[in-house]
Amino acid sequence: MTRRLALAWLALVAFAALAAELLASDRAIVARTDAGLTWRPAARGDALRARLGPDGWAVWPPIAADPIAVRTDGGLVILAAPSARHRLGTDDRGRDVAARLIHGARTSAALGAGAAGLATLLGLGLALAIGLGPGRLRAPALAVCDAIASAPALLVTLVAAALVGHRGLIALAALIAVPRGADTARLVAAQLTAELAAPYVVAARGLGASPARVLVRHALPAVWPALAIAAALTAATAVLSEAALSFLGLGPPPPTPSWGELLAQATQHDLRWWLSVPAGLAATLTAAALFALALAPPRASR
Repeated sequence: MTRRLALAWLALVAFAALAAELLASDRAIVARTDAGLTWRPAARGDALRARLGPDGWAVWPPIAADPIAVRTDGGLVILAAPSARHRLGTDDRGRDVAARLIHGARTSAALGAGAAGLATLLGLGLALAIGLGPGRLRAPALAVCDAIASAPALLVTLVAAALVGHRGLIALAALIAVPRGADTARLVAAQLTAELAAPYVVAARGLGASPARVLVRHALPAVWPALAIAAALTAATAVLSEAALSFLGLGPPPPTPSWGELLAQATQHDLRWWLSVPAGLAATLTAAALFALALAPPRASR
């Protein structure tokens, strides 16, 4: 996947995450009733339609279905194949799959951004302790990073999720961030050590630059690219880890929409393609786009 395609796909996922309520919801965007023109009326679905009256109207999202609540219009349709009413069919509770797919982008984006941010802060803190701390602190910090990084990250996340039990997005982001933070710390510490030993940094010290100035003006700017790469890899890992955790029943708590939850449903119901293919493609393309950005060669300066 090229950089442009990766950026375009990630922009699409970010747009779906931010505008999910305007893209897939049974709450109208704007409606005109006897009470006048209302932006985002509180009444939803059939309740709003009953209030419109002969002269009323409403502008609905492109997918006028709620991703969580089941509104059946008198009949519950479970595991229905794609149709004009449900463009990607329904799941095992009669909820619209397209709506849950779009709102699942919000879950994946929040989890990826949260895990990347936490891993970056943790990795940078450990890297500074390793690269700048006293000798008695460097060895323990490096040993902690080596111990965490030596275990398979997904296995550590699975065991921790099973032991903790709490499955909120913040807890899941923290569980994913800890193993990735150790890898980030090792990467950034190596880059930081190399930069502090560079001739121009030694010259800056010789000219009287304070340690704080050397760190802020010279060392840290040089490690930002490494931090950006590590953050992109962490976000990709978070997207894939959410799918794996949801598959094992350790993902975000129901009824939170997520791509992994749709994949888990597909395995429980004879791999219905409208449950597995869209969610699998969304998770795979998002992870591939993040990996592509992380591994793309830097642009040559003009």
